[in-house]
Amino acid sequence: MKWITARRRHPLAGYVVVILALALFGVGYAALAPTADQAEAQTLAAEVPSPDDVDVAAGEDIFNQTCASCHNYDGGGSDTGPDIRNSGAASVNFQVSTGRMPSMDPDSQMPRRPMVMSEQDLANLIAYYNEEIREGGPDIPYEVPGGPPQRENFEDDASYEAAMEEHEADFEAYIEGADDTDMGMKLYLTNCAHCHGWSGGGGALTDGRWAPEIHDATPREIYEAMVSGPGAMPMFSDTVIEPEEKQELISYVKKLQAEPNAGGIFDLNRVGQVAEGFIGWVVGLSLIIACAIWITAKQRAHD
Repeated sequence: MKWITARRRHPLAGYVVVILALALFGVGYAALAPTADQAEAQTLAAEVPSPDDVDVAAGEDIFNQTCASCHNYDGGGSDTGPDIRNSGAASVNFQVSTGRMPSMDPDSQMPRRPMVMSEQDLANLIAYYNEEIREGGPDIPYEVPGGPPQRENFEDDASYEAAMEEHEADFEAYIEGADDTDMGMKLYLTNCAHCHGWSGGGGALTDGRWAPEIHDATPREIYEAMVSGPGAMPMFSDTVIEPEEKQELISYVKKLQAEPNAGGIFDLNRVGQVAEGFIGWVVGLSLIIACAIWITAKQRAHD
């Protein structure tokens, strides 16, 4: 006890207590707060079934059961959900395929989750939306590759492997079809990086919202998000950023995701060079100040 009492009276004891309290608070917050990995399910949407192989009547049943309670039966919206008549099929496909809709809490930002319905149900839902509700908005960019096909949608391994090879070929052709990396980088840094981070890891926004990480987003999902503007994201129509420019941007994002993380154990989730440098400068300066205080305190004790 005497040892503890003596140390408690040391001139630096107050600084040590504050530093330990801040460290414990930071560690506790990091352990309990939802991270980007927790917020986003690591799954990819399967290919959308053919638009010709749909059941509009089944889509109406799905809409009435899962969507109408918030968006109303005519899609005109209500007190708990927005008007979706001009959202477009791209928005419906993006929200449902990434598991953000249907939502039990429309006032909260939904993270990425596994899709709650089958691909066929989604195709039926979109067919009904296009035929009975939609008044405008962007179409689904079927020419942009989506996620890999799912094994359960095929009767045998041979057909599944053939579909997988076709998907991989389409994906590579789309990514390699963009030949202006500099343009893609400039478009991303200008329009996306200030929210999603320079590495695509996501980041905090105002009002307790966040920009999700986009590491697992498919090219089609990125394209659909750009043209539909989900949540707080601005809308980048094809007249604002042309389809060819979107291809360059998406190609840059996918190639960026493949880059190895060379940041070491203190990479700070790759928040960016400026932020990492600023944090390093603050931490280094704080250590210098702490050393200066310790040296002067020790000198006063000798005096």
